[in-house]
Order: sequence, then C-alpha cells, then structure tokens
Amino acid sequence: MNVVKKQIIKGRGSMRLLFFAVFGLAGHVTAEDVQYDQSKLAEIGTKLDQLYESGVIPNYVVDIRRAGQPVYFRARGNTELGGSVPVSDQSIYVLASMSKPIVSTAVLKLIEEGKLGLDDPLAKYFPQFESMLVAPNGDLDVPFEEANTAITIRHLLTHTAGFTYPPEVLGVGDVAELYNEIGLFGANSSEEFGDILSQIPLVAHPGETFNYSVSIDVLGGIIEQVTGKRLSAHLKESIFDPLKMNNTGFFVSDEKRQLLAKIYGPASPNNPAPLIENDPIEWKISEALYFGRDFENMGRKPLVDSGGGGLFSSSNDFLQYAQMVANYGELNGIRILSRQTAELHFQDLMPGLGLEAFRANFGEAAKYMKFGGGFGIKMEEDGSGAADYYFWGGAANTFFWIDGEDQSVGAFFTHIAPPRYNMTDQIEDIVDQARIK
Repeated sequence: MNVVKKQIIKGRGSMRLLFFAVFGLAGHVTAEDVQYDQSKLAEIGTKLDQLYESGVIPNYVVDIRRAGQPVYFRARGNTELGGSVPVSDQSIYVLASMSKPIVSTAVLKLIEEGKLGLDDPLAKYFPQFESMLVAPNGDLDVPFEEANTAITIRHLLTHTAGFTYPPEVLGVGDVAELYNEIGLFGANSSEEFGDILSQIPLVAHPGETFNYSVSIDVLGGIIEQVTGKRLSAHLKESIFDPLKMNNTGFFVSDEKRQLLAKIYGPASPNNPAPLIENDPIEWKISEALYFGRDFENMGRKPLVDSGGGGLFSSSNDFLQYAQMVANYGELNGIRILSRQTAELHFQDLMPGLGLEAFRANFGEAAKYMKFGGGFGIKMEEDGSGAADYYFWGGAANTFFWIDGEDQSVGAFFTHIAPPRYNMTDQIEDIVDQARIK
C-alpha cells in the first residue's frame, strides 16, 4: 500500500474514508490537488516496451486519465505485424469479458428506472428457469439436487447464480462440457440461449459460491425482454451515444475495419512467426484464431449480441465509460446513473462469500480479490479491508481499472489470446506511486 493511502487510513476521519474505499469511491480528492510525477509514470512505458521489443506482444495502448484529463498515454506498434496503421486511442480491440461491466451498468440503470429489481427472480423474465437442478461441482455422476433458492438478478450480476462457462473459459466439471456439446453458443436468439441453458444443471446452488459464468449473457436477454430492443440498440441509445463512444459495438463496420487490431498468439512450428524485412524485432507470435474465428470473420454482425463478451471498443471509448462510472454516473454533464445507483458497482453485493470464493475460481493470484456489481474489487494486501482499485479484463488481453482513491481510470490494450500479460496491478501501482498531493 502506498504512503498516501497509509496516511489516509491512519489520519483523522479515517473510518469515514475507509467506508467509502470499501463500499464506494472515496470522492475526497479534487481535480486541482492531484498531480503526477511524469518521470515515475514513464516506468509504465519502459515495462511495456520490454514486452513489445522482446516480440511477445504485437502492439500496445496504455491510456490513463483523471477528471477527463490525460494522466499518461503511450501507444506502440501497428494494428498488424508488418502493417502501416499505428495503434492509437481510436484503435479497436475485442473487449470480450470487458463487455460485462457495461452490460451490468445497463442493468443497474433499468433497476434505477424501476423496470427491474435487484432481487427479482430470473423466472419472472424467463419462466423456464423456475425449477433448476444442481449437479454439485458440475459432476454429472452424482445425484442431482433441486436448487434450494431461486436465481435472482443479484446472483446474475455477481456470478453466483450457479451457471458456469465451457471448459476453455474456467468451466466447472462435466456441466461445462455440456455447454459445448449441446451447442449453447450456437443459439440464434437470446430466447433460444435461455431455453438451452435452462435445460442444463447448475454447478452450485444460487448464492452459495462465485463461478465465473454466462450470467451476463442471461442479463443481456433480460434487457432485451424488458426494453423490447436488441441489446446492441439499447446500449447504443442508453450508454454509447450519450458518452460519444463512437467506436464501440457488437460488430465493426466496414469503414472502421482499418482500426481493428489483429489477434496473435504464441508462435509454434505449425504457425511460425512472420519474418518482416528490416524489422529489428524478432517476433515470437503469429496470427491466431479467436474462439475459432479468423480475422476476416471477427467483428462481423452476430446473430446474438453477447452481453458477456461480444463488444469491440477503443481505449478512448472505454475510458469515457470508466470515467463516467468513476464520477458516480456522470460525465461532461451527461448523467447515465444516479450517484446512489453508480455506487452499486463498487459494493460487495454478496458479502457473505468473503475472499475465498473468488480465489477458488481464479486461483492464488486472486487471493485479495472480491466481486461487486459487475466489477472485480482488488483489496489492499495489508489486511485493512480497504479497496485498492476496481477492474476487469478480457480474453484477448485487454484490461481496465478505476482507482478508488483519486478516481483515475486506466486501460491497457493489446491482442494476445489467450491472455498472458495482465499488467493492471503493476501499472496501477506505478500510478499510485506517481501521485503527488
């Protein structure tokens, strides 16, 4: 924990500030009293340059802002190896699971408008989920159990509904295999998706544990039902257009495909790295498929808008969204959420689960992490109970964070699948160390 945070916790009024650090953004730092040591921030570029120059990432964009003003920005490389279009804050990347926070915001907005309730049962919107069976730990060889409680919107927001993902995305047990075998992701509509999913047992009783899952896709279907609009249309109307997120959507138009960055993976004998004339970098990566799709098929208009992983965006657009959330629901005079509703993003909506639930799903690296209303919560490692930052990432190596102390926001985008360079913790720590008051 940095010196400034230690002083805040130990200083006068620390209990009030600690409350907001855990259950919402502190909101006690004004724009005019925050500055950053640029020489310290330069360490971010040094770290990322090491990755780029060693040939293991094809490019990068790191974009950090506060109160709508740039704190640090650096971009390097092109949208494809050997290409001529430099990456920038307008370059379009696959958000993948970074779609989830945005869809969660849309759900909270509908709750604020009285069109949904946080503890509404899922069966209110999709009756086929009225009676669910549970295969404990996803094991199909043990007796099934009747779910001991109904799945709610709260469960869906917090990945505690008992759903899972296929094996390639942290799927649990035999049930995860069923997701692929039954063709869940081949559904032609959100209604069909729900019909298929409702026939598959849960891996845990709702509310009992955290399992990263398709629950945000289910929320996308609920949004469509409640609004009577396709998810893409609703998000455009309620979030993207007001925040001027012009490069964000569930597909990339032909006129913007020159902004779309290709996805790469580790080179192999069967898929060697390209040899680019006069390039000083010895590349160790090669163009890769993304969940079975090559570049030509990536970003095309989908049959179903995946709330859990279907969005494309740029760092500029995404930080417009993140800054709105960090500002308690408002950006440049445009209010998306009320302050009270925006604070739900940063609250632990399932406090009874504790830290162990998150670690059980994501491993030892997540031992100081919890989950709020659509966001991961990185806790301070000193046992103070304070939140360090709020975050999430995507399967193609995109990550973002919101700092709980000064409301700065940041994004690190590159395209490597599966992801292997989550620099969030390191970059956010450098920003903390660079902060001057």
